[in-house]
Amino acid sequence: MEQPLLNRSEMVIFQPSSLKESLKILNENPDSVIMANATDLWPRIRNGEVSPKKILDISGLTSELSYVKKEGNTIKIGALVTVSQLEQESFLNEDRFSAFKDLISKFGSPQIRNMATVGGNVCAASSSEDFIPLFLALNAKVKLSSVDGERYMNIEKFVIGKRKINRRANEIVTEISFEDPGLGYRSAFEKIGRRNILIINLVNLAVVGKILENRIEDVRIAANRVKGKIPERAKATEEFLKGKKLDEQTLNGAKKMFSDELVLTDDIRASAFYRKALLLTMLERLLKRIGGAK
Repeated sequence: MEQPLLNRSEMVIFQPSSLKESLKILNENPDSVIMANATDLWPRIRNGEVSPKKILDISGLTSELSYVKKEGNTIKIGALVTVSQLEQESFLNEDRFSAFKDLISKFGSPQIRNMATVGGNVCAASSSEDFIPLFLALNAKVKLSSVDGERYMNIEKFVIGKRKINRRANEIVTEISFEDPGLGYRSAFEKIGRRNILIINLVNLAVVGKILENRIEDVRIAANRVKGKIPERAKATEEFLKGKKLDEQTLNGAKKMFSDELVLTDDIRASAFYRKALLLTMLERLLKRIGGAK
């Protein structure tokens, strides 16, 4: 096995040049923490939140893991695609993918967008991450690769707790994929923080749906917090909405259902009451947007 390039203060960093080599190193060093461009990990190391002894740096694998492509009806995003790279993709101009543009417009600074990867955002597994609710609303799948092969997992089963992902010790997340919802669908995303730019969200919400002749044929709703401290789907609210006309009565009923579904807690950044009020307002606004309102 190739010797690590760096060993300082008892921290060993492996920097492989291929995915095959990465998987081999990880299989032999399953206690390694996987790092891409470290926009999430390094601040946590500096703050003393984590103290990894081994780091597997996969940032050099862009030739293999930085791509956006459509195969059949499936859109595939390599784990090392940065937010800035994703922003350049032409498919985002379609109404059904507008949520991506909403999300990217408020994602950190230009410097962070140039560094932060889609895969890293998903693997951070916290309510502060923006892509997880959107991928939940798109029924996305995560591709996990190891020396044993590849497997796919619905993102709903992948993010299982705050900073906890359903990944075997020898696996690397290499791709996120989802089915193109199809014509007639629209999507929208919104987040609110304590300022208008460089936001760490208090709440965020993603909605994907199909509304024809003012009737809701399909809708998927995901927030950064619903019943816990990780992003989840609001499935009871989704079921309430399906088949109904998008009018004030339905919107009021959906907000009541969503309010009952939300089980939030106070923390240092905001109260549960405030977060719930924001989410209920955002739900109405985004439902109207996918219904065609500007």
